[in-house]
Amino acid sequence: MDTLHGGLRQALRSLRRSPGFAFSCILMLAVGIGASTALFSVVEGVLLRPLPYPRPERLLQVSQRAADGHLMQFSDPNFEDVQAQSRSFGALAQVAGGASVAVTGTDEPTFATLALASRDFFRAFAVQPVRGRLFDADEQRAGGAPVVVVNHAFWRRHLGAQPLPLSRTLTFDGRAHTVVGVMPEAFDYPVGTQLWVPRELEPRLPSRTAHNWRVVGRLADGVSLEAARAELTGIARGLLAQYGQDTRMHDIAGVPLHESLVGRARPTLFVLLGAAAFLLLVAGANVTNLLLARAATRRRELAIHVALGAGPGALVRQFLTESLLLSLTGGALGALLAAWGVHALLAAEPGNLPRVGEVEVNATALLFALGLSLLLALGLGLVTALRAARQGPWATLVQGARTQAGGGGAERTRRALVVGQLALALVLLVGAALLARSLARLLALDPGYRTEDVAVLSLVLPSAEDEAGRLRNVRMQEHLISRLSALPGVRAVGAVSNFPLEGSPAGDGTFLVLNRPDEVKNFEDFGRLVHEPARTGSADYRVASEGYFRALGIPLVRGRLFDARDTSEAPHVAVISESLARARWPDEDPLGKLIQFGNMDGDLRAFTVVGVVADVRDAGLDEEPKPTLYGCSRQRLRASERFHLAVHGPAGSTALATAARPVLRELAPELPVRMRTVESLLAGALAQRRFSFLLLGAFGAVALLLSVAGLAAVVSYAVAQRTKEFGIRFALGATAGDVLGLVLRQAALLAGVGVALGVLGAVGLSRVLAGLVYGVSTTDPLVLGAVALLLLGVALLASWLPARRAARVDPMTVLRAEA
Repeated sequence: MDTLHGGLRQALRSLRRSPGFAFSCILMLAVGIGASTALFSVVEGVLLRPLPYPRPERLLQVSQRAADGHLMQFSDPNFEDVQAQSRSFGALAQVAGGASVAVTGTDEPTFATLALASRDFFRAFAVQPVRGRLFDADEQRAGGAPVVVVNHAFWRRHLGAQPLPLSRTLTFDGRAHTVVGVMPEAFDYPVGTQLWVPRELEPRLPSRTAHNWRVVGRLADGVSLEAARAELTGIARGLLAQYGQDTRMHDIAGVPLHESLVGRARPTLFVLLGAAAFLLLVAGANVTNLLLARAATRRRELAIHVALGAGPGALVRQFLTESLLLSLTGGALGALLAAWGVHALLAAEPGNLPRVGEVEVNATALLFALGLSLLLALGLGLVTALRAARQGPWATLVQGARTQAGGGGAERTRRALVVGQLALALVLLVGAALLARSLARLLALDPGYRTEDVAVLSLVLPSAEDEAGRLRNVRMQEHLISRLSALPGVRAVGAVSNFPLEGSPAGDGTFLVLNRPDEVKNFEDFGRLVHEPARTGSADYRVASEGYFRALGIPLVRGRLFDARDTSEAPHVAVISESLARARWPDEDPLGKLIQFGNMDGDLRAFTVVGVVADVRDAGLDEEPKPTLYGCSRQRLRASERFHLAVHGPAGSTALATAARPVLRELAPELPVRMRTVESLLAGALAQRRFSFLLLGAFGAVALLLSVAGLAAVVSYAVAQRTKEFGIRFALGATAGDVLGLVLRQAALLAGVGVALGVLGAVGLSRVLAGLVYGVSTTDPLVLGAVALLLLGVALLASWLPARRAARVDPMTVLRAEA
């Protein structure tokens, strides 16, 4: 203990004599450890930590798998068959989430995210409410009393955390719902859900092609994941044999719920964690270089200690103790930086990261930071001690009066570390450049609609149970459109059930091509004809008003748009996208074709195709346009409750939204309205890519600064040690340009080797970024060449000042000093 205490005192005294050196080492270690700990905290909270439910590994998300391998949600009949035949699940439930509803009965009208949950939903998660109760059997049936379970945040924010039962009800979807329960804070499925109501209150759709339901289940005790998957595959094959292609289900996939929630975030998070690790390596290499340079200047001091009886162990302990002090201090500062960094990351994160509420710098993250600090201390101390011990004390004492170069081995080590730093920095910069170019490609894409001067107003009208109520909602929609169209500066207004990039769940399914309008009179007819592949197609389903396409500037390719002829009594008409026309009628004119798409909304009146419009990128700028069918809002009344108004005019989207507010307040004072712009929706669609680029770019910039600083330090040190050589060269006739070129060539050689290794590393790691870029090859020669030239240029610029000092050496002064 006394030896340890004495070693710590000696290390502190040594570091106090070099405060600039100590500060530089601590700061670099803090940056590396802080970045790594912050990213580890995010990875641990999102990917590594189990879901906050009992035995979470038993939870599965179950999906239909189509013939081409892609996963789909379940239809009602398929789910019922699987639930009846499966013995692998203790609970299997339907859930549909993501719908936004207008809620009154709170302190102020508000929007809330609603989920429909079937009978076994809460039992599958094995959770109980913290207040009140769950749904009872009488409430989970058709015609049951309207009840709702709320999440903890909604109860606290909008209901004042009042004890249950409440004296008030929550009104949404045209009904007053009694709040019967409050879920725990940690319960969040589907992600972002605030309200849960019984699924059984909604009518069952008999079509097997209406894929409306997620399915979640808990494995029964003693059943393995492999056994459950085998049983699900057997059920899918049996249903396919029984019902044919009507099931649209060639297999059933069972994926652990944790994987289904975080799987898409995993590649991005691991890339960013790897970038932080690279930054830590660059910082560690820079500190190692500083320690080696300092050890070279202390060789005479250390040799005297050895000559006076200090053994190799004492030397190693001294370097390890100094490294431990530096690393632990850097680690402590890094933990503080990590706490700040996590807060900044979560503030900048665009909202696409799952489980973000569980991310924190906790005890696990602090242990991670401590482990990094100890590993760095061990590595730094051993490398420095081994290099310092290479030369005997007597040789050092003899040479000490003449040079402090530290030997060729130490110089080669420092040069190798600089080369490694430059290579790692180039890999990070290439990654950032690829993300930047990918972002630029996406920004240059034509999404198929107007991206400026469009305000987007989202409303949810009261739910209508009958045709008269739906007509009232349509009239309200048309009245809003009429009033907004009359505002100064407004050129066009239109409504649509699902707005591009808005994020609400969109319906898609299988439609039929009919020979005559009355060919399908019921869903049994639909199910019979859907077995004929030549008469089926697949498309997204939207309902739009006649002004929607003009407001968004979606071009009409052929035929006509909706107009005043398309009343609720007239034959139902549809406008389809170009991609749907190409996919279903590649060599025919689609105008006049009859389509049955009643499985989407329960209305079996056939559509007549009257127009074709250009494709739009609905789901994301990086996703290809999907075949889409648009029904007319005056005719498909069941979509009249939830809609988005697009308001276009030259005044600018923000001004349009401000001008529309009084109209909405006058016509629908009791309803909340969400106001956005197309620009904000586009920014939100690209926010995750922009976030990844900025973070990787920041890591690359810091790594670049550290690596070129390391190169400049090595060149400066080499110049200082070769002062005598430069003086002799000048005495023998060399010019300043000769010496300047000599130093810069040697710096360029180091930078060139680092760049070459970095390019090889970037190419070797290109697959890691494959899923994060769009429209750009991960081995794009333009990006590789540009980043390589940038790094070479910055490295030579950093070497210029020490090279200039070498070119200004006075030979007479040097030779007199040596004499």
